[in-house]
Amino acid sequence: MARQTPEHVDIGLVEIPPEIITCNLDVIVIGDLMFVNRLPFLVLISRNITLITVTYMPSQTTADLNKGMKQIVSVYQRRGLTVTTAMVDNQFNPLRGLVGDVDLNVTAAAEHAPEVERCIRMIKERVQAQKCHMPLLGFPHGWLLG
Repeated sequence: MARQTPEHVDIGLVEIPPEIITCNLDVIVIGDLMFVNRLPFLVLISRNITLITVTYMPSQTTADLNKGMKQIVSVYQRRGLTVTTAMVDNQFNPLRGLVGDVDLNVTAAAEHAPEVERCIRMIKERVQAQKCHMPLLGFPHGWLLG
């Protein structure tokens, strides 16, 4: 029996129910940098929706942090949601007034946002669990950002 070509996977967008949009028009996100093999990734998690967004940061400069924040805020805006507040660490302080209408709530020196810290640990644990099931000894060089 000859092998048949499988159908392509549909990657269409799923409509968000109007009830979810009306209940969450104003979104609060909590953010921090996560490091994987010394490479920085910006992680933002929304407080009520618990949508986790991760983007690679080429560097930790103000320009790159601003670009990453705007990139993630635009994800919410495309779906009709408005990010009103971003709770971030002190390293994001230079971004005040640069990220549009988003109010940056910068934590004090010894404080951390527990939601995003827990989220970062969860991401790293899940990646480690998947890595254990791979037949490779490690990730090939280009896989991390590819």
